Amino acid sequence: VLLPLIDRMGDAKDQVREQAQNLILKLMDEAAPPMYIWERLAVGFKHKNYRSREGVCLCLTATLNIYGAQPLILSKLVPHLCTAFGDSNSQVRDAAILAIVEVYRHVGEKVRLDLTKRGIPPGR
Repeated sequence: VLLPLIDRMGDAKDQVREQAQNLILKLMDEAAPPMYIWERLAVGFKHKNYRSREGVCLCLTATLNIYGAQPLILSKLVPHLCTAFGDSNSQVRDAAILAIVEVYRHVGEKVRLDLTKRGIPPGR
């Protein structure tokens, strides 16, 4: 179910993208733990459609806002965000930055150290 939902997050219509994200969040609430879902959603960071890549970043932000950082293993997701920082599309880069800001808000300085280890400049 998740792979078609990742595709739907790349749809041209805003409403379709929003409903796909809402269904993913509903699955986290009713069907499986958030990290289980995210282990399968991580492939979306490399999707061929830029809107899908952007949607996955926005979905991570929404997940953090709803569930916090506790149910997620963020060390598995941060490398994907680091890759998205260098994406060819500016909307994906902006969504990745928003997601990492949300991660920072929940985790704190540990994220900054992790980003430094990955070669992301401190000013960024």
